[in-house]
Amino acid sequence: MEVAAAACGWNLDTTIIFPEDHIMPRLFTPSLAKKYEELYEQNGVKFVKGALIDKLDAGSDGRVSSAILKDGSVVEADTVIVGIGAKPSVSPFEAVGVNIEVGGIEVDSMFRTSIPSIFAIGDVAAFPLKMYDRIARVEHVDHARKSAQHCIETLLTSQAKAYDYLPYFYSRVFEYEGSSRKIWWQFYGDNVGETIEVGNFDPKIATFWIDSG
Repeated sequence: MEVAAAACGWNLDTTIIFPEDHIMPRLFTPSLAKKYEELYEQNGVKFVKGALIDKLDAGSDGRVSSAILKDGSVVEADTVIVGIGAKPSVSPFEAVGVNIEVGGIEVDSMFRTSIPSIFAIGDVAAFPLKMYDRIARVEHVDHARKSAQHCIETLLTSQAKAYDYLPYFYSRVFEYEGSSRKIWWQFYGDNVGETIEVGNFDPKIATFWIDSG
């Protein structure tokens, strides 16, 4: 989404193709996604939803010329950015303990593994998320920095304070010079429970997840 917004700033004809019903389903509600998609469409971005790419075709010069979808339709392109994410490679660390469920190296609330003097921090750490009483793995620069700081403080001060982290994500889009509308959004906590939406994204909107438990 950030790359697509930047492409608009370069006046590039931009199409986003994805298999889900709406953008960012792990984070956005359908209602919130719809408003965000409309913002992108107002900036000239096209969406192809519920689609999978079968292959990329090249022209006579060897450069990509189009994306062929599973249904046979063709999307012309001279640049393709593939955003498929990544999985942490933790199998070499099975000796120190791996949490299969979240796919990370198992640590305690001070980022200690099962082997003394071996610690794991950041994206690969499967740590106790205190406020939600579950094991989590968070891929975000904020957690990477704070987990590193907490781990170092543990080593240098012998503190026994548990890591108490509030999950946090953010994005900033359409910030280029000349943009008619710059957007920043922030997300805190966990998107569990019923949702309450406040505002209409003109210019602001907030969504609250209420967990009855």
